[in-house]
Amino acid sequence: MYEILLPAHNLLRWVFLAVALYTIFRALQGTRNQSPFGKDDNFAGAIFLATTHIQLLVGLILWFISNHVQTAIADMATSMHNPETRKLLIEHPLTMIIAVVIIQVGRIKSKKAYADLDKHKRCLWYYSIGLILVLSRIPWGAPMFRV
Repeated sequence: MYEILLPAHNLLRWVFLAVALYTIFRALQGTRNQSPFGKDDNFAGAIFLATTHIQLLVGLILWFISNHVQTAIADMATSMHNPETRKLLIEHPLTMIIAVVIIQVGRIKSKKAYADLDKHKRCLWYYSIGLILVLSRIPWGAPMFRV
């Protein structure tokens, strides 16, 4: 199962990034042009949130079934002194969970806003902060497309 989920998680990274950039671009344009928050904006936010949650779910499953993680947990003291292991074990998953929460809160707050400009601004800020957090912990040294 690990051999299937790891490439899927890696491929979903690129889908997530594309959807995130598109959704943030729509929010930026909506803020600049003060355009109505339409069905396309709402749909982009929904797809962004769905992609985010799917990526988190696959990542959590990988975390629990990974031999690397289980080995690192077995010797936690040594693992915390190794930056790569610490990133895999703690920093990456924790930062991603925080990013997903921020993106989810942004989606909720944008839906509850009354003015279209407020909806666009909330999407822009929350989604951008979530994306920055994700970008800070993506393992960029990993192969672009693992198969």
